[in-house]
Amino acid sequence: MELKDLFGLKGKNVVITGAASGMAKAAAELLIKLDAKVYALDLNEVTVPVEKSFKVNMGIKAEIDAVIDQLPNEIDAVFNCHGIAGWPGKGVEVMKVNFISQRYLAESLLPRITNDGSVTFISSDGGYGWQKDWEKISDFLATDTFEAATTWSEGNLEYLEQENSYVFSKRALVAYVKSKVWSPEYIDKRIRINCISPGNTETGLSDDFAKAAEEGAAMHGIEIDGEQIIKETYLSGWNGRSAAPEEMAYPLVFLGSKLASYISGQDLNVSYGKDAYFDIQALNEDK
Repeated sequence: MELKDLFGLKGKNVVITGAASGMAKAAAELLIKLDAKVYALDLNEVTVPVEKSFKVNMGIKAEIDAVIDQLPNEIDAVFNCHGIAGWPGKGVEVMKVNFISQRYLAESLLPRITNDGSVTFISSDGGYGWQKDWEKISDFLATDTFEAATTWSEGNLEYLEQENSYVFSKRALVAYVKSKVWSPEYIDKRIRINCISPGNTETGLSDDFAKAAEEGAAMHGIEIDGEQIIKETYLSGWNGRSAAPEEMAYPLVFLGSKLASYISGQDLNVSYGKDAYFDIQALNEDK
């Protein structure tokens, strides 16, 4: 048996979003090397030689529906990887792209996902500490449609802007994974659900994160260097470095493969221990 056969993805139908760049592009390239049949969704052009690609704005339900109709009747794995930075004043759009569309696509495809299949999301280490926001998150997760979730976001826009819509969307993703692991729609077909929470990674969104941070600070009359703030927050504490997209693609594909056949309901922090550092800091602060 070849090593790649252990992944169990040869000839399998795999759906991945955000595959035009960054972590998802690296994941799509790996999936192709593992002989999967890859169907890619992105607003931008997908240059990886996938089975078929679709240009779609993941913030628009009608566009998602049009693509869903063209996907295979049987799907073995779904990788939801698309997302945008938390631009100030765009809280509803951030929620639609970063969470609402991801949940909608996954749940729309559930009837087609084969027994023992998988759904894997990209969250963020920005979603760390989701438990502290559980009351608000659980209220949001109680929405059961794309429209209802959008209405909730519009009605809680002030809160989203105050808390950072990007952070809330990522916390909601982690909470969704945790809360759905034994839900009938997943467990009855033994469909595993997991996510990874990347640390600072060099992708096409890196500049967006820096600029969004600068714009957010400017709204409060504060001038900052977004890139410097990110470095100080994520890297300077441990003399670190930013990750390459491939370093997130590897664990992402692993979680969605047969190699992780008994792993479900997990948020895998891929941040070179930043979450562990925060855990210890929180314990020290509680003393």
